[in-house]
Amino acid sequence: MHTGSPPTPSADGGPTPTPGDDVADAKTQVRRRLAAGRRERPAAERDAARAAIAGHLTSALSPCRRVAAYLPLSTEPLPPTFAADLAAVGVTVLLPIVTGASPLDWALADGPVTTGSRGISEPTGPRLGPDAVATCDVVLVPALAVDHAGGRLGRGGGHYDRTLAPLPTRRADGRPWLVAVVFDDEFLDRVPTDALDRPVDAVVTPSGGLRELPT
Repeated sequence: MHTGSPPTPSADGGPTPTPGDDVADAKTQVRRRLAAGRRERPAAERDAARAAIAGHLTSALSPCRRVAAYLPLSTEPLPPTFAADLAAVGVTVLLPIVTGASPLDWALADGPVTTGSRGISEPTGPRLGPDAVATCDVVLVPALAVDHAGGRLGRGGGHYDRTLAPLPTRRADGRPWLVAVVFDDEFLDRVPTDALDRPVDAVVTPSGGLRELPT
């Protein structure tokens, strides 16, 4: 039963925005700006950024046993072939499958892919279940922006926040290392976040390489 006070009407007759509303509005505005910036980024600049990120990540992740990666959209900074390239050097790579509002499912990156329900490329192999992400050493997390405290702004679907929520809060308790991948100008001083947003442990950018964050 709800026992709190009703929202105070605003000057236009509607409810006064709550802090949660303010954060949601701020996220929407930042997402629109960053998504537009990605669409407008010159192809040559995007290709150079992807090559640099591939170099940073391949060097850092080659010693890993198991990595959760993803198949990027055409505007994202992760190279489209990165999962296959990492698997080619002996790393077991998992790729996500969107399952509605549930946590992401996972499959090995060792076969053909298909276009999922949200227009995102997905693996077609046997599903390993949402808990498979906990078996990875590193999880590469897509982001529109990351801040210096580890705050991450995604696209708004909440898939990764739901997927990562069951994992231990501390890496010392066996949690995978969470690494977000962004362009240089998407590593910001601060991004809007709320209590449901899972911070990342590190960020990789084309010019700055892989940097651990004080989460």
